[in-house]
Amino acid sequence: MKKRIVGILILFLLLINCGKKSRLNTPEYMMNQGLFFINEGKYQIAESKLKLALKKKPNLVGAINGLGIIYLTRRNFEKSIEYFKKVVSLNPQYIDAYNYLGIAYTELKKYDLAKENFLIAATSENYRNPENAYVNLAKLEILRKNYKAALRYIEKGLKHNKSFAPLYNLKGVVFENLKMYAEAIDSYKKSLSILTEPDIYTLLNMARTYAKIGDKESALNVYEKALSVTKDQKLRTMIIQKMNELEK
Repeated sequence: MKKRIVGILILFLLLINCGKKSRLNTPEYMMNQGLFFINEGKYQIAESKLKLALKKKPNLVGAINGLGIIYLTRRNFEKSIEYFKKVVSLNPQYIDAYNYLGIAYTELKKYDLAKENFLIAATSENYRNPENAYVNLAKLEILRKNYKAALRYIEKGLKHNKSFAPLYNLKGVVFENLKMYAEAIDSYKKSLSILTEPDIYTLLNMARTYAKIGDKESALNVYEKALSVTKDQKLRTMIIQKMNELEK
């Protein structure tokens, strides 16, 4: 009787292990591994995982989108566009791909195509984070120096998410370009107040604006804060240079 029980237990454990191995070999599991490594910044490993997933299931939309993201980070914009276009051809409701297409077209200075794709993402009822698309629309209009249009998209984004720090940062950039410096500083402060950790670029924007209005003390204080936040040596060198210029 004991031998029979032991035999059943061994068989049960073997079945469990076989089940685990089969799950590990599914294209969906490989895709999720690839997406995990993208988030970790390990793009080479991510790419191999995603391509393995697509060998097993060629039309796995999440894996195709993941490869598009990898090529976008590598600044191979034409290649990333190929992947994102394939995503939307397979699933027009995969809204993230339109947002990424907009980013790639912006980098290629194809601004009309960029705007078209950002607007699809921003106005889709199926997009859970339209504020991301409105951030990109505002950035696009700032690039074109269409500051009123940029402000309009910022306000639209804030209707979806009143606590989205990047939108307040961009609002500050718009006000700064319009020489509305007090409003710009207020917007940068609002952006920083939302964040749990200070954003280096918002701090630099704020310091630059203080310097423009001649408030050297406030500018130096913000630059000092920025210096404590970043470990990027190029940024640190630039910050120290700006501080030296103010102190002269």
